[in-house]
Amino acid sequence: MADPLSITLAAITLGTALKDLTELALKLHESFKKHSHNMRAAESLAADTLEIVQDIEKFYIARGDVLDTLPDVGDAVARLSRDMQFVSAQCLPILQLANSPERGLRKTLFKIEQWRNRKEVESNIRNLREQANKCYRRFTRHAQLGTAVAIGELKGAVSEGFSATTRQLSTLQLVSDNNVLAFMGSTRAVLSTLPPGVMLSEDLVFKLYVRGHVGKIDDILKNLASKQSYAIESYAVESYAVEEPDDVHSRPPHTYSVLPLRTSKAVHYARGNTVTELIRVQQGLWNVEAGGNSIQEGAWALRNVAIDLYQLEMYAESLILCTWTVDLYKTLSRSHGDVYAPHLALAFFNLACTSYLTGNFAQAMAMTTECLSLLKTCAPAFATEALTACILSQSAYFRNAIGEYPSASLQDAKDSSTIFERLGADQMAVIGPPQGGSYPIFVLRLTGGDRLIYGYACALNAQREFLYDSARYQEALDVGERALQVYRRLAQCYKYIYFESMVATLCHFLCDDVFRDIIPLSSALNYAQEAVQIWEEVQGPTETKEHILDSLAMQTKIFVEMGRPSDALTVFQKLARRVRTMATNQRMYIHKMHDLASRLHSKKHYAEAATATRTIVEICRQTPDSFSTSHRFLVDILLDHIKALAVAGQEHLKDAAFIDQYLLCINWAGYMSLEAGYPQQAINQCQVALNIDSSSFGYDASDAILCIIYRKALAFLRLGRLSLAAATIAEGYDFSESTKHSLRAEGSYGWLLYASALVHRCAGKQDDALTAIKAAIPILKSCGRDQQLDTLSDVQADMGYDKEALCTAEEEVQLTEQHASSSSSLDRHLYRASQYSLCLRLFFNGEFTRARQLILEVRAFYEWLAHSRNAWFIDLARALRAEGILECASDRHMEGAAARTRLNELQQRLRATFPGLADQVDVGLNYERNYPAWKRLRVKYPLTCSHWVEDGATSTAT
Repeated sequence: MADPLSITLAAITLGTALKDLTELALKLHESFKKHSHNMRAAESLAADTLEIVQDIEKFYIARGDVLDTLPDVGDAVARLSRDMQFVSAQCLPILQLANSPERGLRKTLFKIEQWRNRKEVESNIRNLREQANKCYRRFTRHAQLGTAVAIGELKGAVSEGFSATTRQLSTLQLVSDNNVLAFMGSTRAVLSTLPPGVMLSEDLVFKLYVRGHVGKIDDILKNLASKQSYAIESYAVESYAVEEPDDVHSRPPHTYSVLPLRTSKAVHYARGNTVTELIRVQQGLWNVEAGGNSIQEGAWALRNVAIDLYQLEMYAESLILCTWTVDLYKTLSRSHGDVYAPHLALAFFNLACTSYLTGNFAQAMAMTTECLSLLKTCAPAFATEALTACILSQSAYFRNAIGEYPSASLQDAKDSSTIFERLGADQMAVIGPPQGGSYPIFVLRLTGGDRLIYGYACALNAQREFLYDSARYQEALDVGERALQVYRRLAQCYKYIYFESMVATLCHFLCDDVFRDIIPLSSALNYAQEAVQIWEEVQGPTETKEHILDSLAMQTKIFVEMGRPSDALTVFQKLARRVRTMATNQRMYIHKMHDLASRLHSKKHYAEAATATRTIVEICRQTPDSFSTSHRFLVDILLDHIKALAVAGQEHLKDAAFIDQYLLCINWAGYMSLEAGYPQQAINQCQVALNIDSSSFGYDASDAILCIIYRKALAFLRLGRLSLAAATIAEGYDFSESTKHSLRAEGSYGWLLYASALVHRCAGKQDDALTAIKAAIPILKSCGRDQQLDTLSDVQADMGYDKEALCTAEEEVQLTEQHASSSSSLDRHLYRASQYSLCLRLFFNGEFTRARQLILEVRAFYEWLAHSRNAWFIDLARALRAEGILECASDRHMEGAAARTRLNELQQRLRATFPGLADQVDVGLNYERNYPAWKRLRVKYPLTCSHWVEDGATSTAT
């Protein structure tokens, strides 16, 4: 077990690595900000990468106590950091071109060079983003399992339970296999004695149970060694009874084929067998003092149980038993060293593998070195040669983990393959599983030479990985094809998920982009299709289900490169159907789909690109809450969809379906840009659509145009440009008159009237505002939309119709009250807007208590949710000001001053982080300051304090 100091140092190391990684991602992102449009795609990719890295850092802050103890997490961070440094170093020379002091022709040549290199930069950063996503998946996967946290919390309780009761041999003998399996089954009857509300998974119950038994075995062995009942090397016992090798140890050892358990049946069988063997080992150890068991029997039993635990991925427990196994075989090797040396070497190898998986890479390498040295002293034999080959293939991974040069890892993998070939593994025929036998069909048993063939396959797989990492792609392809042939032979005879998965993995590898110049696209397509077919047939764990997404994406990409866009789109839709129903990692694959749509567009398959981007938009719209913190991501997807539709629309301008989709997306993009706080961007998007000749538009397109005009008017209003907003409203009226379709009864015309009322009110034309909002209300009501009675109430208050204004506000609150508990934040926003209007009416009438209750609810809502829609910061600022003035008018000056402080802090923060939004807040506050209803309120309740002294009303910019 790691000591507290080691854990602390590991935490410091991972935390520091994450901090450095975040700074590097920020630096890479900042590098693109001042460059021309040629680098905008790369800038967007770098921004995505930075956001993912920041998510990783946030996740670490929340779950660092668990993640610090997981070696693969630290390894993922280190690998990502190395990749990011490499990409940054590659991009720097290209980016420096734009910062060159040269002018004229030289500057133009630099820009051309930058343009030529843009694809390479984009590709590098896209790969970096994928690596960051994989790193994030590794972080979240541990949290999703939840086992590490739960076991850590309950470990103390379990240890205390085992210590409190001394379990004698007689007690252990009462535990039957049936009782053990019943305990593991987690049925209601068995677990009914647990405290109320405690829910334990079968996996957690099993691991706690096994951990307790392993701890007990560890204690028993320490006790026996201290009493010298067991002569153990690490306890420096000078004399012991020499044992003659038994039949098991007189034969050369062979390595076990420890393969992942891929089905629930296999896991259940392995668990039952492991618990039974643990109990037998304990019984055997209790018999030692009575002379009933020998050291070699104990060593053999511990070795087998350690392998079982390894297969169940309980590496910490396996490490404890592997360590004892090594000690016991060291003791046995003091006599009959020639017999026990191969078994000791195998024990070293098992300890090395377990050390590697628990994060102790240095010990793994040390054990490997000692193991290889010991094997050199053994007499040459087939078994020792095979063991040497297995050790070398694993040593390649150990060297890579401790940071040795890739050439060293590659050499070990090559040496391993060479030894296997010398032993004839490449020429052997696969025998297959034995016929008959008492073991279940879902438990893998490799027979005879098949173990050697499997070891050869592993060696080839390691070799192709390190050749690929060394950028020796031709050799990696050759070795990968050889590995595929071997795994195919194994998969044909052993219907085992692991072998089938390896065939699919290698097929996916062989159609990688780096091999495009080596193998024809038709061969790459065959590999991709085979991978997809296998993944569709394999029923494995979650990560297996995600592998098919990668293979579908690769197949789509190859179809695009082959110039078969229709086939590419068919496969893309299969990918989309799976991504649509993903519970986790959905965003990562939406990124991948986004890249595929961009490839279709870059190859000028515009219609297919438009369909692909529309599919992505539909998936994002299906689960908007998943992207609540990433407006930029959604806006980018919509803009890409618009871009694809725009080009497709140029080619199919008379196709109503394309025009309708294009205008629909323009409308949504304008809405999202406004909500995200970018009104100028919304104006630009709307204007592109309005520039199209609308004379041939159908009914739906004309209706969409009217909505787009309404969005554009709101955007001008948000910026304080009243004259342009009024001109846009007039443009909307003209369009509705000129079109051949009658739109006056449609919701789009109602929204145009609503926007007109807002513009007139801000311009001080209350009569016109009242006329417009009264005309809008019945249209919106008939279309099932919110009637905007709060706006009618506001205009009535402006005109001094206080009784009518109060009644209207009360009615709107009653109509929208059904939204108060809605899961949609937008619905709740409608309710809060009506509450705000009613609050001002009550304030004016002197009903301070009720008004205060409403404004506190409104302010709390926007404080909590404004970050999800930037436009709501304007509503938050208005609510804070109204709250503060109401408090001071009620002689609650301390609360009024606090509201003033919060408003000041909000404006300062926005000014520093989002200046454009800060300007919009100022414009919104100034509009309200100039409303007649607001002025009447301030006159009726003059303040005696200085908390809310405002400047004289200023006219709004036009």
